[in-house]
Amino acid sequence: MIQKKITVYGMTCEACRTTVIRGLELVNGIKWVSVNLPESIVIVQYDEDIIDIDGIKKEITALGYDAM
Repeated sequence: MIQKKITVYGMTCEACRTTVIRGLELVNGIKWVSVNLPESIVIVQYDEDIIDIDGIKKEITALGYDAM
């Protein structure tokens, strides 16, 4: 398991937080997600044999947010 912090722009409210968490929890290989709204950070724990950080960023982008 790997845990990474990803800066995500565009999250402004609790609904955004919920969208990101629920969306990423559905992705195969992602085990745990946390969102820190004030810092615009998503912390994700994932299985690197199933998904990589670029794949996770693509999933965040698909949810409507900018992942750096």
